Amino acid sequence: MNNNETNASSTNQFGSVLNALHGLTTDKFNFGQSNTQTTTTSESVPMVAVPIDDVDVTKTIADFNTTNTSTTIPINTGSERYDYSPIQPYWFYAKKSQGHVTWIPFSLTDVRRLDEAYAQNQVTIATNGNCYDVNLVERIRTPAYWTDEPNEIRRSKWFYLPERDSRFIPYDEQMNEILENLYKETCHQQSWHTKHEMKNGKEILIFHSPILMTIQSTDSEITQWPNFSYETRTLKRGLPEMFFDEVRFGDKDPIQHLCFVVHGIGEACDVKFRSLVECVEDFRETSRTILQSHYKSYVENGEIHRVEFLPVHWHGDLHMDASGIDTHLLTLTLPSVIKFRTFINTTLSDILFYTSPVYCQKIISRCINEMNRLYNIFLQRNPSFNGQVSVIGHSLGSVILYDILANQTAVNEDEILSNNQAENRTNLCISGTGQVSIQYEKLKFPVAYFFALGSPIAIFLTARGITSLASDYTFPTCKGLLNIFHPYDPVAYRLEPLIDRKWTVSPVLLPHHKGRKRLHLELIDGLSKATDLKQKMLDSFKNTMVSITDFVTSYTSPMQVTATTTPLTDTQATTVPIATETDLEIEHANDDEETHIYEWDNRPIGKLNQGRRIDYVLQHRPIEVLNDYLFAFASHVSYWDSEDTMLLIMKEVLKLDNFEPEPQYETIEQMIKSNVLNYFVKNQTTKVNELLPYLAKSEQRSRLVTDSTNVLPRMT
Repeated sequence: MNNNETNASSTNQFGSVLNALHGLTTDKFNFGQSNTQTTTTSESVPMVAVPIDDVDVTKTIADFNTTNTSTTIPINTGSERYDYSPIQPYWFYAKKSQGHVTWIPFSLTDVRRLDEAYAQNQVTIATNGNCYDVNLVERIRTPAYWTDEPNEIRRSKWFYLPERDSRFIPYDEQMNEILENLYKETCHQQSWHTKHEMKNGKEILIFHSPILMTIQSTDSEITQWPNFSYETRTLKRGLPEMFFDEVRFGDKDPIQHLCFVVHGIGEACDVKFRSLVECVEDFRETSRTILQSHYKSYVENGEIHRVEFLPVHWHGDLHMDASGIDTHLLTLTLPSVIKFRTFINTTLSDILFYTSPVYCQKIISRCINEMNRLYNIFLQRNPSFNGQVSVIGHSLGSVILYDILANQTAVNEDEILSNNQAENRTNLCISGTGQVSIQYEKLKFPVAYFFALGSPIAIFLTARGITSLASDYTFPTCKGLLNIFHPYDPVAYRLEPLIDRKWTVSPVLLPHHKGRKRLHLELIDGLSKATDLKQKMLDSFKNTMVSITDFVTSYTSPMQVTATTTPLTDTQATTVPIATETDLEIEHANDDEETHIYEWDNRPIGKLNQGRRIDYVLQHRPIEVLNDYLFAFASHVSYWDSEDTMLLIMKEVLKLDNFEPEPQYETIEQMIKSNVLNYFVKNQTTKVNELLPYLAKSEQRSRLVTDSTNVLPRMT
């Protein structure tokens, strides 16, 4: 084999590798071979070179230290042609969590508003359900209701995969301009496989095809690909497919109900050590899911709008540097087991501070003032709001809300007219410490419902010497209280026995959000019913034997039996219909929870929740049965992502406007008959069609469904 044949063979092999990477056949690239004969590469194949200086990016090219040197891989001019097609950039914002930055796509509603504001040169636009403001000049997103670090935003059509990561990251707009101009020039000149050296040769940019684009590095900083001799970073033009599921339609409907959420001890709210803002975002997202699944027809008809959740912080105000608490505790803390002691100082100490005469007033005032401040901002940003307000408290936050609501004063219109200072009044009442008087400022809104999650209200009341609540006790400005807890939550306590000491009924078992019990609970109930059936059969057999014995006895001595049974018959006629309340409680004490839901739910229990049940227990998961101690801590913070908890909250707040949830479907046949699958496919197709302008042309052709009429008939 001569040198020319060797060069042609090696070139053909390299071309096969490149073609295999982006799904092209080898015949389209001859790489130096003619259709009739083999010739040398230098004679038949031109060298394509596109210097990077030819691209119109002179203003930004110096920042990347690019050079004029470009080398190319031989390419046949008869290869497949790729034309340039423009696409629209998509908007992202950076989300920081535990030192890691994640880029999150804006919703479709927000992207449309951002594009319109960008085209009109507006400076500020509200996004994320009117909870954040985006500054288009500074490219930052700041919260409207609470104080936090601003998030960077990017408008990008180019993305890359970083080292040891599987999630694409959008390039900044400067790099977007450079890559887009280079890609456009490559399409016009059809100069694929051209190497563009960047950063003094440390990085090499190659457009192999519109599907395969890479930046290669020789400094061992980027993930290794086995198909290349360099370490390679993958590029992507257009919105990557991994973001399709994350893109939401967005909140464009008005707000029907407002909920304030007060956190418990510490700064972290769940096992992931996330902040209250992140947990409330999960709460908000879960509420959207419940609306779409349980109130779908109302939402489609525009009868039901969304529910807004706003976080209420108090921990930071207590532990800020100005208070000096943390600094003082640090001087008193022993140097051993420092992490555990720090956790006690910053988290568990909040319980002691709330029982302190000084800091109890600080916490109460902070919560009341913060809710009033948030309510004022909310009305300014939502002037058409005419709904009601509820409050949600988790752990110690529920105790704080209980004390606030218990010490509010109901003011009617006559008192307001006779007292011009009624809004500024404060109510002097015994505080949560039971020792000193605390001033409770007035809330600027009445409270519809108070939801207590994992609440220790009962033990706090007991510690204050309150062993019972009057049956007619109610909050002055709140309609009802619902106490929701996980069965393994070590912090949660029941409230119903405080109202009625003889109350032996189990708490109401919350139904699963899909309309059924969990499977393991169904199995336990089945075994219990089987045991009960066996006992009933034995009892029936015993009763049959007794009846036979009585019959034989009555046949042998009928006169004696008649004389003795006559008074018994009279007694039975007068005593059998009578059943005391205690007998009913004993009779139903061993009933399963499902029986309690339907038979006992309407039984009145005080007036704290308008005579309805107060205690509601979640269904535990199958894995939690293995060791309840192991899952005790996780159960205390399991409410933030619990669909069952959110379903109960949505039921109660939407019931105020006379809306009831729709029935759920337990089998696939029921789902098909209800057309819910078609509704899901229609929504997904609508989302995909709205994302088309942000995708590369190749993905518009091959990866996306653009016509819903081709899918819906097959589903039916």
